[in-house]
Amino acid sequence: MNVGTLIAERLRVRENQLFLALTIIIGVIAGLAAVLFTLAIEAVRHALFGMSPSQMRLVLVPTLVSLVTGVLLAKYFRDARGSGVPQTEAAYHLNQGFIPAKTVLGKFLTGALCVGSGHSLGREGPSVQIGGGIASVVGRWLNLSPARTQELVSVGAAAALSAAFNTPLAAVLFALEEIIGDMNAAVIGSTVVASVSAVIVERSILGNEVLFRVPQYHLAHPLELLAYAVLGVAGGLISLLFCKGLLRLRAFFLSLPRSTRALQPAMGGLLIGGILLFFPQVMGVGYEYVDQALNGSMPLKIMVLLCAVKLVATIISYSSGNAGGIFAPALYLGAMAGGAFGVVVHRYAPFPTGDVGAYALVGMGALFAGIIRAPMTSVLMIFELTQDYQIVIALMVANMTSYAISRKYQPKPIYHALLEQDHVHLPEPEVRLAVGVWRAKDLMSREFTLYPDQASFQEIWQAAQPGRAECFLVGHDGALQGLVPREVVERAIQSGRGSERVASAVIGDWPYAHPDYPLDLTLERFGRSPGVLPVLSRTDSSRLVGIINRDCWLKILGQPHRSVETPSAPKRFSDSG
Repeated sequence: MNVGTLIAERLRVRENQLFLALTIIIGVIAGLAAVLFTLAIEAVRHALFGMSPSQMRLVLVPTLVSLVTGVLLAKYFRDARGSGVPQTEAAYHLNQGFIPAKTVLGKFLTGALCVGSGHSLGREGPSVQIGGGIASVVGRWLNLSPARTQELVSVGAAAALSAAFNTPLAAVLFALEEIIGDMNAAVIGSTVVASVSAVIVERSILGNEVLFRVPQYHLAHPLELLAYAVLGVAGGLISLLFCKGLLRLRAFFLSLPRSTRALQPAMGGLLIGGILLFFPQVMGVGYEYVDQALNGSMPLKIMVLLCAVKLVATIISYSSGNAGGIFAPALYLGAMAGGAFGVVVHRYAPFPTGDVGAYALVGMGALFAGIIRAPMTSVLMIFELTQDYQIVIALMVANMTSYAISRKYQPKPIYHALLEQDHVHLPEPEVRLAVGVWRAKDLMSREFTLYPDQASFQEIWQAAQPGRAECFLVGHDGALQGLVPREVVERAIQSGRGSERVASAVIGDWPYAHPDYPLDLTLERFGRSPGVLPVLSRTDSSRLVGIINRDCWLKILGQPHRSVETPSAPKRFSDSG
């Protein structure tokens, strides 16, 4: 080994040691932030509601507080809406781990106010964004490389979740399974260290009290596994109802005029206030009622009602744009649904059954697997809560059944679907894992023309000549509305309809690519296109960044190496032609 190689090796070892030390520091800071966030929520709740809130306070508090947070979220902290997990995923995969310090502050403030004021939301999702954001800020402050900063985001997210839920192993698995999307990620060691550091901080401040008093599990009869499979089916159906309801109501709120964006959280707050008048048990995180269901001290009718009301309340709180997560509501729904199912099985099953609390516990895992789509995390999380290997078999039966049903009828995971409603598309696994290959950005042309939808067929035809484009791109200010095939324009002119607006012929559903698509996926998409494949930004799926046509494919033939094109300004079509 020569001197240069030896020095490089020693520097690598030193860098890894420094990074490991940094992950411990991140774990401590993120854990402390998660603990402070939990305490802030409780402080806000106590200050706003007291020990025995009046009916007027139950209605006014979520409404008035949401008026304040609505303005803050619309004007100052736009990235702090919702859970925080989708935003952390987007920052990790699309922005090299960049999360502004302002977002961290905004998430802490608005999250504490929204959850503390009674909205049916959880603290774990916001904790993930807060922890990931802190790690991102520290990485940039230390001038770390973008790759190292990106790694730190997953480390901080896992640490904060570990402190928020007191399950360090499940937090690590969640970071790998959901945030990174790679169970073999090289950062696993650092994530474990940070999570353990965060839990130490959390337990030193809040004590070593367990989150739930979990009953001892035992399988009373082998046929009981069939009951858990049926519970998994119920969990999958409730997960579908929750996900589809949330996405549809959120789409409705997003369709409202942008001028109402600051008022939308208050609309949700008013509805939540009305619900709290009759069902104050769905307020906030609600883990005290989960604990009752786990210990079999809640009647069947109450559990059924709370499951239904919590589902509706969470959909309203989240869809209207408040800050808070769906992690805790998923567990709440699972405990109530599982507990109610357990009561029925205990009464009517022709074979011996375990305690009702065992079904509530398995129901938590089943709903988490169906809604969050992290089945391995849900198994490990419940195991950490129980410290009982015997429950794993029942958990796997229910979780995988729920997961399979939810995935079949709602193919897009909820966090990814929420991002796509905001026109953000995360890279697919096959895209992330493709390394050192040609991609759409290397192939595409950045020379294109966007025609306004108010232009006539004749104007487009004249502007395009003498070119022979396969189809025409219709849009405005870089945003693509759709495509119009060339033959459609030709037929319109030949039939005397040249003065008609092109808007009537725009195809809105068309194949497209993203800049990071590998060549094989790009070719498959191009084969389904009308001769021109639009390339859209991942951070704004309406923004056109390039096109791929036959000429683009011809340019790579015979080239032995990758060749990345230098960007040039796209053409624009004015109304004057």
